[in-house]
Amino acid sequence: MTGMQSPFKQAPSWDECVQLLERLPSLPLDSRVEAIERLVRNPSPGIREQALRIGAAILPDSRLSEYLRDDSDAVLRNAGSEIFRLRGGRSLPVVIGLLQDPDPDVVLQSVLILEKLRDPRALEPLHAALGHPDPNVQQEAILAVGGLGDARSIPHLLPFLDADPWVQMAAVQALGDLRSAEAIPHLAPRLRDPVVGSLAAEALARIGGEPSFRALVACWPAGGVEIEEEAMLGLLAHVLEGLPKSPAELPEGFLEALSVRLSGPSAEVREAAARCLLVLGPSGWDDESLTALAGSPPPTGVLPPALARRGDLVGRLLTLPDEERSWGLLLAARFPAAVPEQVLLRALEEIGDEPELLPPLAQALERLHFPGLGMALLDLYLRLDNEGRELLVPVFEIHGAALTAALARRPEVSAVDRLALSALLGRPADEVVAEIVHLAPPHRPELVGRLMGIEPVVRRLPWGAWLEEAPELFGVLAAEAAGRYEIRELLPILRERVKGDPSAAGVRVLGELADREAVPVLLDLLAEAGSLRAAVLESLGRIGGPEARQALRDAVRSGRMGPEARIAYRALAVCAGPGDEALLRDAALHPDWYVRLAAVDGLTRFEHPEKFVLLARLAADPVPAVAHRALSRLAD
Repeated sequence: MTGMQSPFKQAPSWDECVQLLERLPSLPLDSRVEAIERLVRNPSPGIREQALRIGAAILPDSRLSEYLRDDSDAVLRNAGSEIFRLRGGRSLPVVIGLLQDPDPDVVLQSVLILEKLRDPRALEPLHAALGHPDPNVQQEAILAVGGLGDARSIPHLLPFLDADPWVQMAAVQALGDLRSAEAIPHLAPRLRDPVVGSLAAEALARIGGEPSFRALVACWPAGGVEIEEEAMLGLLAHVLEGLPKSPAELPEGFLEALSVRLSGPSAEVREAAARCLLVLGPSGWDDESLTALAGSPPPTGVLPPALARRGDLVGRLLTLPDEERSWGLLLAARFPAAVPEQVLLRALEEIGDEPELLPPLAQALERLHFPGLGMALLDLYLRLDNEGRELLVPVFEIHGAALTAALARRPEVSAVDRLALSALLGRPADEVVAEIVHLAPPHRPELVGRLMGIEPVVRRLPWGAWLEEAPELFGVLAAEAAGRYEIRELLPILRERVKGDPSAAGVRVLGELADREAVPVLLDLLAEAGSLRAAVLESLGRIGGPEARQALRDAVRSGRMGPEARIAYRALAVCAGPGDEALLRDAALHPDWYVRLAAVDGLTRFEHPEKFVLLARLAADPVPAVAHRALSRLAD
């Protein structure tokens, strides 16, 4: 029937695929193979991935080889290739054998599979494939050899540098992928080649080292390479940044040529020139280079590689604002001996609530020691908000003596700050607790919040008395303490608090500690329409048990839709037990993808054979998150 596609080769519908997946475990082997050949035609990622994984488990090598030979069915050929890749090293013997196939397309597919597998055992067979008469096979075999990264391949690749252009380009790329200095003398003469010159430059940059730099710099700024200047400068910067030290000699006029590019036509040119100048060491262009580099900074908290050896710039960078100052702090951690004391102290005076500066500052302070640092650190701590103070706590142990001495010289520091600092500096927990108890109740919550990370202090606090004395001040803190340190003796009090004056924090901690005795209290709260219903449902799921599961089943069946339905299903999935299978089966077909996602986790709690059918169906879900979760559960 000319012009009509075979029905077998048409992509099956989603419903047909789901039915096939459901029946697949019960089908005889031959029928399973036919089912897989149908399933791989569906464009849904979930269905196709599931089909390929099943195929990797059951399809014989001979059938997969037939797929590669079927030049009339691109879908099956691709499926065969993907399944061989999924099998990894197990595929190696048969795929290597296919390199001898008389069909060059089969050989090409085999080379592509080996390129993805990157198994070093394929090196010699790939060397042999380099002599294949088909140029497409040659080209891919060259790239596959380069991907294995074995310098012993260099002699095998060199003859292709004089081959046809597309094979020549593959050889240049492969020599760069080998990252061996032995390839540099063979790549350098190709830099001025109008066809492969730019590829040779990139290959030399991947190899790196001073010989690569010398080969590249010989063509810049003299020209002769068909590559844009910003790309060439970027390659030079990349190579220079990878050197353990600056080159002993530079071409005459090289630095001057770079300095001219600091006012170049594009930010990329200016940045690349700045990187080159900075990595080469001190020069009269440092300030201008830093300005150019700051115009295209790396991610916050990362030291640019061009500055990695520039300890001499610490003092200058610490006087600058924002990103440059963070670089100065990161350099200070590398070169503590190069840090000018007064410059750092002034920088500490100027730092405020700038979260991006505090992590590099903490790194620097771990390495720095000099007089006056304790007082500067104390002043900074007192200026920061609670979040910023937390970032400095790790350095307190290092500078404990200096901070303690500074605190003793500052009588104006408030009692709350003084007590918080002394606790963080290691004061015995009993003494800290005694002083906290003597503070007026309104001053306690803020202080306790700052000390929540010190478990011995938190455990010794009189939570029961405080909750009776001022529950509105200490309710949330008590819940946080109980949850963080599993202080189960607080549960009766917290239970009563939730009963009389419920809060989200109180409800959640009952779930975190799996307090079975709290279930009646939570059920009473659930009966009241209010903003705490979501927190109650989550806690019931964490606690579990027959009563909690019944309440969650009722919530699921209530017909409520939206966020609350999602939470109810999610909570039930966490604690599902006997009697919940039917609801979870329904959840697997729910219109809300999040509910179907919860169903995946809930179904895995059961050993019933039907769960595999449902998980197979969910593995074909059109929502990738659901399909991938189901696939992972099937693989467990």
